[in-house]
Amino acid sequence: MHDYGTDDDRPFKKFPSPKQYPRQKVIAVDFDGTLYRNGGINERLVEWCRRKRAEGFSLILWSARGQELCERAVTEFKLQDVFNHVISKPGYIVDDWGWRWVKFTKVIRTSDDL
Repeated sequence: MHDYGTDDDRPFKKFPSPKQYPRQKVIAVDFDGTLYRNGGINERLVEWCRRKRAEGFSLILWSARGQELCERAVTEFKLQDVFNHVISKPGYIVDDWGWRWVKFTKVIRTSDDL
């Protein structure tokens, strides 16, 4: 097991710059209003996700309405080849920097921006 030491031994004492850490190849896709909108699956987003998966990204489908909804959607719309993981959106996040961790992510507000 790796010894990370005490808080005082951390490799950085202040919040690191996003330039220090490359973006991870992980994409979380929301279900309601993003993957599923206007009564159906957003095919443009599905194809974008497939391209990203082929590029080596790990894709997560999540929803505030829970994991079970996402699992049903993956099965119903035959998206098993698209998503590596299906989870509920977290109700809580435990992180020593609070919400500042989002500096390490790129938010795509709508699938129209793909």
